[in-house]
Amino acid sequence: MPSTVRVLMVGNLVSNLAAFLNAFLVLYLLHEGFSAWESGVVLTALMVGRILGSAVGGTAADRFGYRWTIIGSTAATAVLTAAIVYVPNVWVGVLVAGGAGLTATAFRPAAMARVVELTPDERQVMTFSIWRATFNIGSTLGPLTAALLLTWFDSYVPLFLADAATSLCYGLVALLVLPADSARGGKHKEEKAGKQPAPGYRKVVSDGRFVLVVLGLFLTSVAYIQMNSSLPLFVTESGFDSRIYAVMLAINGFMVIALELWLSKWTQKAPIGLPMAAGMGLLGLGYLTYLGPSQTWILLAGTVVWTFGEVIAAPSMLAYPGLVAPAALRGRYIGLATLATQIAYSVGPVVGVTAWHWWGTRLWVLTGACAGAAAVCVAVGAGVRARPRPRELHVSTERESEPA
Repeated sequence: MPSTVRVLMVGNLVSNLAAFLNAFLVLYLLHEGFSAWESGVVLTALMVGRILGSAVGGTAADRFGYRWTIIGSTAATAVLTAAIVYVPNVWVGVLVAGGAGLTATAFRPAAMARVVELTPDERQVMTFSIWRATFNIGSTLGPLTAALLLTWFDSYVPLFLADAATSLCYGLVALLVLPADSARGGKHKEEKAGKQPAPGYRKVVSDGRFVLVVLGLFLTSVAYIQMNSSLPLFVTESGFDSRIYAVMLAINGFMVIALELWLSKWTQKAPIGLPMAAGMGLLGLGYLTYLGPSQTWILLAGTVVWTFGEVIAAPSMLAYPGLVAPAALRGRYIGLATLATQIAYSVGPVVGVTAWHWWGTRLWVLTGACAGAAAVCVAVGAGVRARPRPRELHVSTERESEPA
């Protein structure tokens, strides 16, 4: 990988290693005397900000450049995260937490777009497999780091200051190390020279095939997130010990770490729609397995199947938006795909838990149907026979006729 991509990989690792604000915000606010309702409102603002940050970050990446979007968003995240410890009331907390959530995710479309720009098409899937590995390592070691800080300082404040410090360091490294963005295509430069309005998300959503893939990403994310919401309810209320659920999570984590990079050596050679559709299909099939007899081996076998689906599909899902995007809209394409996933992760647990209470084990029919529909959307939108090519960006040059 080019040195710039390596820097972005390390930044992705560190930003997830010290992402303490999500997990400990409510505990900190309760400790500081805020009510449970006030703490929940502030946390909601943080989550809404994180969802909106993907769309805002995609726009900023295309308009201001990848490098400056990364620098600006990480610097703002550092300031706002540190400011959390000084909020005097719930409404200031809402503003600060919402802003921190927005800026904390705004850099991701720019960073991913820069990775796409510097990586040959035939290596995109493997590169984003490594990107996922850095995310998973950071997310796994983060809680252990938080436990150590809490043991040493017996306070939540150092957690937020450490979170802010890592964001600030990322921004400084981006300022000092990342080179300026390369030119993003002749058409984009001509649009700027002619002072034509830059295309926005309206142009992205007019790409019907891409929107179909985004719908597939949304549906498969709704299905996938059930591992953290309705699956533990299903396991414990089916008469199993909670340790069985822990074993299922351990199987998932081990397979992702052990197999994803290795399998990416082969999936990157296939038409990118094929591993996405196949993986989504396996995800649904694995969840449908839970409709079988309530036996331990059935639970473990189903977990193996849907985890295979995850490791086959996930790297290609990350690589696809940047591969098909016109250069001038790469940030927005990635931002829209990320936005769909973030929304799914927010509404998916509510949908799953509600379905479990209404329908019991028939929840897995709904989950399998979501994953199956996602596979169809991706197969149609991305295709399963040919590698994707960047979409052509057509901007109208016609002028309205002036009145006589």
